[in-house]
Amino acid sequence: MRRIRKINQVKQAVIFCGGLGSRLGKITKKTPKPLIRINNKPFIEFIIKNLSRFGIKKILLLCSYKHDLFYKKYHNRSIYGIKISCINEGSPLGTAGSILKAKSSLDDFFFLCNGDTYFDINILDLINYFKKNYLMSLALKNSIDKRYSGVKLLNNTVEKFNFINKLKKNLVNGGFYLLKKDLLNFINKKNFSLENEVMTKLAKKKKISGKEFLNNFIDIGILKDLKKAPQFLKKVQKKPALFLDRDGVINKDLGYVHKYSNFIWLKNIKKIIKFANDNNYYVFVVSNQSGIGRGYYTKNHVDLLHVKINEELRKTGAHIDSFYYAPYYKGSKIYNFTKKDFLKRKPNTGMILECMDKWNIDIKKSIVIGDQESDMLLAKNIKIKNRILVGKDINTYKEFIKINKMHNK
Repeated sequence: MRRIRKINQVKQAVIFCGGLGSRLGKITKKTPKPLIRINNKPFIEFIIKNLSRFGIKKILLLCSYKHDLFYKKYHNRSIYGIKISCINEGSPLGTAGSILKAKSSLDDFFFLCNGDTYFDINILDLINYFKKNYLMSLALKNSIDKRYSGVKLLNNTVEKFNFINKLKKNLVNGGFYLLKKDLLNFINKKNFSLENEVMTKLAKKKKISGKEFLNNFIDIGILKDLKKAPQFLKKVQKKPALFLDRDGVINKDLGYVHKYSNFIWLKNIKKIIKFANDNNYYVFVVSNQSGIGRGYYTKNHVDLLHVKINEELRKTGAHIDSFYYAPYYKGSKIYNFTKKDFLKRKPNTGMILECMDKWNIDIKKSIVIGDQESDMLLAKNIKIKNRILVGKDINTYKEFIKINKMHNK
């Protein structure tokens, strides 16, 4: 399947925040749905944090109802490393109209989602289903809920949208999209629906791809589901983690690798990372980088290399959630390292503890893959039983799949 080069590096997400939320009655009289507090923070912040995992650097909030609350809290601010901007559409313009109004602020490709829904998917996977002549890639789910638009899908191409099927369960729109900006050429009114008019037309022209996801989904637009949201969000945010050493696991260990020109991907590692992404694992790199302390290269070299690694992974719909590294070197003449720096160096647990401060990790189901005894000791010290020591006679991918199956029995 041919893909467009620019699509591999989608950095922008757009979130619909303009709905009245009338089905929630008194709850939304003063508070728009995305700002309803769940587990002590606004619902939309769970969405933003999740988007930060996938390389999103800027988010555009399309606001109407009580837009001043969004502006006050988020406009021109950064959350989870993402710059947030707001656009007030004024009187409601409909989903298509609000996107059209934001035209000058949109990238050539961007993700789009609703501010009152959470779909726990690997959003980068939508890139893999985006053909050159498409304008949209759509995340689908199987549901009995008649609130959502039915979809007829054939070979990952949406043939019909707003499709009515008599079956109890149907493929429906999950409300998460990857869009090409050229789609705006199909919007020729000021006030109408992206779903009911634009997407219906695009489906007839075979301009939409679709992918069914089995992952968890919630829409807080009705009271019954809003009540489920606290437990739902606790569940989807607590995931097992795949902790990877870098040199010797992700790439060939040539000694103090710090430039992509010297970076050689190891067999099956992209496949392992993609499988972990698709099966609800966080993926983290935890790497000793004493070359920094020794003065062979700088932290900036390492950071730039890690950016490039993720750029390459995203071409396959995969990603690493975050990179952690320990620059500690006992005999460093450049840095005055502290005990805290030392405790980050494997087999000490500092990097994973730092990771656990930010992410809700199911440590019992987590997995460490390394090529050194220090990696195995790290796993032991943090009480992770699932460990894979990379070696000539070890098929790392098969071992990882085996552990994952064991967890899902």
